[in-house]
Amino acid sequence: MIEKLRELNDALPEMLFIDIVYLILGELIICLAAPDNLKSVWAVGFLAGVIYSVFGTFQLSFRIRKVVYGGGNTTAVLLVGYMIRLGMLLAVLVTLYLTGWGDMLAALAGMFSMKVAAYSQPFTNKFLSKINKKGR
Repeated sequence: MIEKLRELNDALPEMLFIDIVYLILGELIICLAAPDNLKSVWAVGFLAGVIYSVFGTFQLSFRIRKVVYGGGNTTAVLLVGYMIRLGMLLAVLVTLYLTGWGDMLAALAGMFSMKVAAYSQPFTNKFLSKINKKGR
């Protein structure tokens, strides 16, 4: 499965690993620090944000692959991808707001996992490659 992810985007496995770690740490902080009456709302919002981040990562990877290997019109392909991600972002936030299932600010904090994963992926890749070399 990791090889399939690497075919799509070489950085994708590390980014998903960072997203999972971000989710676990964020939910742990929410469980420990949030007031009892807000724990579930913040936890659901944070989870929704991280799920959106994973969706955005995959969607962007598909778009980049289409531009690089599919020969598509770069501007049109990336603009359509941006509109899809923006539409999903609005759908997540509106759903959280209208249903009251999750907190929108917690969802925004969860959405930052995409940025955290993108910026820390080179360090994670270096760290995991050292572990793989020692294990062999």
